[in-house]
Amino acid sequence: MRLKRALAVLLAAASILPMAAGCSKQTAKVDMDEIMSRENVAEYVYPEQVEIKIPVYDRGTPGQAPVTDNYWTKYVQTEFGDKHNIKVTFISIPRKEEITKFNQILDEEMIKKYAPTFYEDTKYMDEYTYLNGEKMFLCGRRPNAYNFVTLVRKDWIEKAGYKIEDLQTREDSLNLARKIRDMKLGGENTIAENASLANAYFGNYGYREYPLPEEDNALYSDITVASLTWEPTKLTLKDMNERYNEGLINPEWYLDKDGAKAKENFISGRAYSYGCYLTKNPDIISQLKQNVPDAEVAVLPAHNDDYFGHPGPGRADNPFGLVSGINANCEHPEAVLMYFEWLNNHIFEMQNGIEGVTYNMEGDIPVIVDGYEGEERLNYNANKDMWCLVIEGKDLGDEELNVKAQEETYAPDGYEHLIRQSYENYCFAKDYLYTDYIFTKPVTSLSEYAGSLLSVWQKWQVELVNCKPEEFEAKYEQACAEYLAAGYQEVLDEKKALYEEEKASK
Repeated sequence: MRLKRALAVLLAAASILPMAAGCSKQTAKVDMDEIMSRENVAEYVYPEQVEIKIPVYDRGTPGQAPVTDNYWTKYVQTEFGDKHNIKVTFISIPRKEEITKFNQILDEEMIKKYAPTFYEDTKYMDEYTYLNGEKMFLCGRRPNAYNFVTLVRKDWIEKAGYKIEDLQTREDSLNLARKIRDMKLGGENTIAENASLANAYFGNYGYREYPLPEEDNALYSDITVASLTWEPTKLTLKDMNERYNEGLINPEWYLDKDGAKAKENFISGRAYSYGCYLTKNPDIISQLKQNVPDAEVAVLPAHNDDYFGHPGPGRADNPFGLVSGINANCEHPEAVLMYFEWLNNHIFEMQNGIEGVTYNMEGDIPVIVDGYEGEERLNYNANKDMWCLVIEGKDLGDEELNVKAQEETYAPDGYEHLIRQSYENYCFAKDYLYTDYIFTKPVTSLSEYAGSLLSVWQKWQVELVNCKPEEFEAKYEQACAEYLAAGYQEVLDEKKALYEEEKASK
């Protein structure tokens, strides 16, 4: 069961980028009768200019035009703002300082009137946009993306006497790792399994049962605090402990707190695998091949899990992209909705630019011109920080076309097949993916204890992976006691009370 997500949970989710749009006049007075009485709103022109303020991320990307003043912000003003006598002001915000004041209650009939196509395209996400029975949020669509992959050394697989299609189970992968270790395929300091210190988001999916009991999902499936006391977490840590003691995991894995060392291990040719987003530039594959010219890579294939006998459970992306709202002081929320509507209807040109200048059509696929530096060049990531209000990625209306577009957009030249392999992995395992439980109210103890629990979790993560196997059980019991006392018991108690309250109200 999917439930509406509360604001505090939204702000904790790494995949959500919350923002709020505002207006120039700081007043909460909205003349709904006048707004709803207008006719032909698609052509409406304000008798006096109004201003809307749209947040846009400033990533400080070298060589990029100012995010608030460039060809595409001027394009928005000319093609949308001037038509309606609306001044569109883009407000620069650092990437980690999103605006989070979602306190303008939105009238659904106003959304239907002023943003009809946006409403139709996104109404399937209504359950995520209401809070306590009132419309509060706007959600962007989220088409599937296949550019996050685990790259593996295909040449090592073959040197170890396997073919990549032979890796059908977890046991197959474990046996391969042992051969890689023994054959020292990456040199004297070969790393068969590339690991880093995990933050609160800990991938214990390989030991979660499927279907996962709803109450377990509600209590433990969390990206804000690690579920140290949960059985799947224990089994995952125990599995890592065994691999560490077998010499499969890099000995100093716990010093790598941000994944930088894991990347270095891979591109230097020492490590078998590395999880990353595929990009045209910088291209991790070319960095690897500069150091190891004969290296060949592939995407780690999805496989059946020995523990379950079917594809291992995994975390599905949330069905929505960026979550946004309208500041309560906005005098003309309908003007903001008009912008959402325009953006939704002009998404192709905002994502691709000008044909023959910034992109060329190859069949049905728009392909961005690499290295174009003219005034019309697209901003960071094909203008994404402008159009992410309404959609998370490119969507050509057909999954096969989307895969082809992602091959062109994300994959380094010559490695387009990696996106296809990632898509095939998704098709293999999609029936075993699920979303985290969504509470209808904030879990206040999560934000209260997140910092202290992270410190305790990371300390015991190192202890439990690096200890001798015979010490594991006693240390795990000690770790759970400390973790619960540090605030995790309060988190579990609050979650359980909220879960039972929500079940009782159904």
